[in-house]
Amino acid sequence: MPYLIGCDIGTTNAKSVAFDSVSGDILVSHSEGYEMNHPRPDWSEEDPEEIFQAVCKTLQKVVAELDGSELLGVSFSAAMHGVLALDKNGKKLTELVIWADNRSSDIAVKLRASQVGKKIYNNNGTPIHAMTPICKLLWFKKHEPDLYKKTSRFIGIKEYVIYRLTGQYLVDYSIASATGMFNIRELQWDPYTLKKLGLKSEKLSKAVSPYHIEKVPAENEAKLPAGTPLIMGASDGCLANLGSGAIRTGSMAVTIGTSAAVRICSDKPYSDPLMQTFCYVLDEHTYIVGGPSNNGAVIFEWLVNTFFPNEEFDTVFEEASKIDPGAEGLQFYPYLLGERAPLWSSLVRGGFSGLDIRHTRAHFARAVMEGIMLNLYSIGKILLEMQQIDTIYANGGFARSPIWVQMLADIFGIKIKLNETVETGAVGAAMMGLKALGINRHFSEMASFTTVGQEFDPKDTVHKTYDSLQEKFSKGAQLMLSHAI
Repeated sequence: MPYLIGCDIGTTNAKSVAFDSVSGDILVSHSEGYEMNHPRPDWSEEDPEEIFQAVCKTLQKVVAELDGSELLGVSFSAAMHGVLALDKNGKKLTELVIWADNRSSDIAVKLRASQVGKKIYNNNGTPIHAMTPICKLLWFKKHEPDLYKKTSRFIGIKEYVIYRLTGQYLVDYSIASATGMFNIRELQWDPYTLKKLGLKSEKLSKAVSPYHIEKVPAENEAKLPAGTPLIMGASDGCLANLGSGAIRTGSMAVTIGTSAAVRICSDKPYSDPLMQTFCYVLDEHTYIVGGPSNNGAVIFEWLVNTFFPNEEFDTVFEEASKIDPGAEGLQFYPYLLGERAPLWSSLVRGGFSGLDIRHTRAHFARAVMEGIMLNLYSIGKILLEMQQIDTIYANGGFARSPIWVQMLADIFGIKIKLNETVETGAVGAAMMGLKALGINRHFSEMASFTTVGQEFDPKDTVHKTYDSLQEKFSKGAQLMLSHAI
């Protein structure tokens, strides 16, 4: 039985998922976790060697379980915005500085407000923020100038994995487009940006198509069969759209895990005049436009730990469901971890408004859930001005709660379809791999990979309530932002 592996290199774990190449059924999967380290305030790092070994272990275990079946190839999904400095021998000079690192916040604020920053955004599609590799590199240039000069390569985690398996420094257009240094219209490293960085393109990986294939040598650390095709694949966010089915005009993907994101697809690049959204490359003809939020389910976990200690999430959902939409005037701004879209400020912080003596912990639960969703709706409204959306594909851990998914439908006023699998990044990677290998010519031929289950229709009267609350929420968010500046 021929199968293909989608390998998703995430923030806290690597997961390899084997798919039947015809039916799209998941045959076997295995994941390995790793730690996020915070050696100083605002620093978030990981050990690239630990991640690489986790990737190798997941691949070995999946292949071993399917011994006797035909491995067609391995296609990769990976988290964006990481920076790792290597010397001329490929040895690390730094840890992997991940998307959650905020050490370059001051640099990002100044660059974002400048004309240079606006041009960099318009060229490259990545909002200026501490998460962005360009800001991380500017931090190294300012605070670690000797390291910056002697670094032979600045790469991301997928590039590191590919290098360790093949000896080649390669980056797909999709991951490159999330660095803030890659021109999304020309599909090459942006000369203007590199000049401002004082960085030569030779210190970056060669940018290639997401369909680019390398074959592993006989001796490789993942112990893959000699000649196994490795398909570059794309970024986790872009592949989540593909793997969820939200790849046509008129569809939207909403993912809520620890963090969250709202995304649509487009056949042309888009730059928001207010720099509120990103535009990343999925492939040469498809762009993913949207916005990420720092404040997804991690905020709900804070709520439970603070107000509902030792209680199950379902209990909290049930209590919240007994409170009417709007939580009787209690409104929550979920910026406990700063925020990316739509505010793009590492300094902004959250809070409650409208609190009075009648409010109970159930009101707090309702308000927190609504605050997370209203913030995503703030991002979604920007995208709704670009396209008319008839369906939202929802995935992530929150999708396990019908109460929360119904709230999403009511706030957006759009039908929600739940994906039957949460492994949308790995699914998207596998679909891209099958196309790269020529097994399928079009994504439309792979509908079996993106099956959906339950559907939720919005309640019109509830949506009208939330639509009126959105204006108040947006004004309050701007007030929070003004206090942070």
